[in-house]
Amino acid sequence: MEKSRSELLDGINELTPAEPFPDEVFYAIFEIEDHVERTQYVEALRNRAKALGRAREFSNVLQSFFRDYQQRMREHGNVTEFTEQPLELQCGPWRATDAGVTAQKFDTRGMPVKITACIHPILPVEILKNVDTGDERVKIAYFKYGTWNYVTVNREVCADNSSIVKVLSRIGVEVTSENAKYLVRFLSECIGMNPAKLEPKRSINRLGWCGNEFMPYAEDIVYDGDREYDSVYRNIGEKGNYEVWKEHCGELRKNRIVRMAFAASLGSVLIELLRILPFVFHIWSGESGTGKTVAVMAAMSIWGNPKMGGLVKTMNTTKVGIMRNSAFLYSLPYAGDELQTMKDKWHGNFDQLIYQITEGIDRGRGRATGGIEETKTWHNSYLFTGEEPITKANSRAGSKNRVIEVEAEEKLLEDGNRTVSILTENYGHAGKELVRYLQNVDMESLRKEYKGYFDAMCRLDTTEKQAMSMGCMLVADRILTDVVFTDEDALTVDDVKGYLRSAKEVDIAERSYQLVLNWIARNPVRFRNPDDDYSSNRGEVWGRIDTDHPEKPPVAVINKDVLCTFLEQNGYDYAAVSKKWASKDRLIRNSQGKLVHQTRVYGTKASYIKLNMEPVADGDGFVETEEEQIELPFT
Repeated sequence: MEKSRSELLDGINELTPAEPFPDEVFYAIFEIEDHVERTQYVEALRNRAKALGRAREFSNVLQSFFRDYQQRMREHGNVTEFTEQPLELQCGPWRATDAGVTAQKFDTRGMPVKITACIHPILPVEILKNVDTGDERVKIAYFKYGTWNYVTVNREVCADNSSIVKVLSRIGVEVTSENAKYLVRFLSECIGMNPAKLEPKRSINRLGWCGNEFMPYAEDIVYDGDREYDSVYRNIGEKGNYEVWKEHCGELRKNRIVRMAFAASLGSVLIELLRILPFVFHIWSGESGTGKTVAVMAAMSIWGNPKMGGLVKTMNTTKVGIMRNSAFLYSLPYAGDELQTMKDKWHGNFDQLIYQITEGIDRGRGRATGGIEETKTWHNSYLFTGEEPITKANSRAGSKNRVIEVEAEEKLLEDGNRTVSILTENYGHAGKELVRYLQNVDMESLRKEYKGYFDAMCRLDTTEKQAMSMGCMLVADRILTDVVFTDEDALTVDDVKGYLRSAKEVDIAERSYQLVLNWIARNPVRFRNPDDDYSSNRGEVWGRIDTDHPEKPPVAVINKDVLCTFLEQNGYDYAAVSKKWASKDRLIRNSQGKLVHQTRVYGTKASYIKLNMEPVADGDGFVETEEEQIELPFT
């Protein structure tokens, strides 16, 4: 028979100095739910012990019981008792009811004190472990405004008093600087005490390949992306009738440029598999109404809704926005319409943009809270449209190399409005089917197929990077004809070789050399002697043209400063191109083997560069093709 609290108090008065305090005296403390009543009982016990001269002993034993009680509660304590809670968790010493989350702690005198972690229901319901970084995030459920709400936060938020206030208070969780440390402790203990129910799930905050799985089609990986990308994520998926989509897109693909856009779109998911670099496919036309935007929309409908603002973006954006969206898409293509809308942001030249997106890695950025952000990477293709080429005459070889640039000289499709209507009602079926095919294909045979295309194009007059991009697109087109458009024959190297840049077009030294020849031809008066009676030169003298040896090409003797200024104005660097000119015998060295000559031109001594104007050798003689002839008005 259990003793009452008054009997327990009376029993203390009868203790001898050698007798220990009975355990039941202390157990009774934990059975009292009312805080005031509990405090009164503990103080009565303390006064009885003080009368016996055993106050310190009583306090020590009381604190030991409290520690033992807390430990046992952690191991076999309470469970959450929220109404309609998402799941039931062990919560140790915490009482988790609809009235909130509370517990007891004991002050320095051993007195129990009630603490509150939160005044409304809250608990962790899921642990997500990022497959890329290994970082963990916690999904938290909280009951406010008559319903359960959910938020996913970084693990450090649940471990830091100030962070939990900043992050959770703004979404309505009642957490302040006063109760933050108790809420942190409650969430941490719930996670630690429920390893089975809160076993970490694999998660990812981007799209694309993750090993042999592909988001958003992976079944055992949880999507955990930032809210700013929700619009993109929601637009990836299936809608409408697959057969209607296939039939209409089959008609569109009869146009070669539209078909190449499809290949560039699927080629995006091949980039990582083939171990190649990202590339740009750009359709341009100086006239509106050619259907270039609709062509890109058709290519993007492989993956989901190709509407503007969905999977096709306007290019009125920032560099940071492009990089972050690229990292989110990761393996899926980035589609941007009307590139000229951001022309001013890049000062009319997109070389830097091309370099940055095709490197596949973002630069390091600092966090507002300190430290450095995780460096983002991607492996996707870019489908752009515009009213003009994306590269210029003075673009660097690296940027021209990374772009497959196609001019739409005629209409790409007949009824753009009807096509847009069909594409926005029927889309996304092919993407899952194509990914499933790639998940089961032999990678070595796929890479061998790509290598065959690559080698064949390298034997043409093009560069390796051009061959790399087009080779990827040819593999993609072959897969499309095998899996989706089965009544078509795959494109061949002969079908696309006309869209490849020649090595001469890409070579920056060759382009700058031709630019200088044209510059000289446009300004013959600047290379004449101003003192001759028949000369029309009454201004600057830039040099002279030597034609003393008819069997040899003319030599332009050009003031070095004038030449360097001209090249710089047109986006070329003399130091970079002069070495390549010299390697092709387009520059004449002096007796010391240097490229700069200290000589006189029409009586004025200065530093001059001697440029062979047609140094194309063939056997023993000089060869001049029709394309390379320059009419020299000063000879």
